[in-house]
Amino acid sequence: MKIKIFCPLIITMFVNGVACAGFLEPVGFPKTAADLSFVDRMTLNAAGYEPYESEYDENGKCISGCSYALPNIEDEIAAMERYNAMVNTELVAEYGYHETENGEIVPPAGGNGYAPPAPSFPNDTAGDAANCSIKNTDFMDTDLPYRSPVGRVLCITSDYGVARKLAWNKTTKIHYGIDLAAPIGTPIYAPANGVVVTVFNMNKTCGNGIIISHPSNYRTQYCHLNTVSVSRGDQVSSGCLIGYSGNTGQSTGPHLHYAVHKVTADGTMAVNPRKFIEPEHKMCR
Repeated sequence: MKIKIFCPLIITMFVNGVACAGFLEPVGFPKTAADLSFVDRMTLNAAGYEPYESEYDENGKCISGCSYALPNIEDEIAAMERYNAMVNTELVAEYGYHETENGEIVPPAGGNGYAPPAPSFPNDTAGDAANCSIKNTDFMDTDLPYRSPVGRVLCITSDYGVARKLAWNKTTKIHYGIDLAAPIGTPIYAPANGVVVTVFNMNKTCGNGIIISHPSNYRTQYCHLNTVSVSRGDQVSSGCLIGYSGNTGQSTGPHLHYAVHKVTADGTMAVNPRKFIEPEHKMCR
């Protein structure tokens, strides 16, 4: 007797067959997490769903890419502002950042000169555990992501936040990271100790990508890579080579999409990655 296995339509719509195809396709995700069943939300979380960007109609209602249970773009922006304010407070209180007169926060003098938390891997064995074949020793040993993942300052082609308003269909998009102008083949390094929790293989939006979970309760995401040098479950230390930049997925030119997510008991929220890279980064001209 043969047993026929099928994927329910709702799972196929939202997850595109995580259980059946083996990986997640978040592009075109049509509704917020509030519209999904508990099982569907858990399936998305287990597959490592992290939104690349979200799209809202002319009335401010989410029509694609939204993972947060929020009714409109104003509420999502307000939530992003709250999370960024929370992160600002944490970075000042625990990591030596200071606040300027205009309300911006900057890292200690020298960029990465703050005292890092105790490394999560005893005796600095993280690189060995991850089979770190190439390591950039300029990265300091830390659990908090800080420094450009390419190891040097590059210009930003697309910033974090409300990035684009599309006049032709009256929609607005929110960009959950920053895009660094990186030629194809640029080495990408882990900015902090952590564990690789997701590897994307030619995802429609992210292309080839990686998500790393750091002990400081942050996650970093890397999209549009040409090649990936790590596997899911690998431990990485600061400066470990994790891949090479490319132009895969939803990309109009070679660059690295870099996102930072704050993990809390209430879930995760993309926060401004500019807090976690050198302040010398500027928009491309």
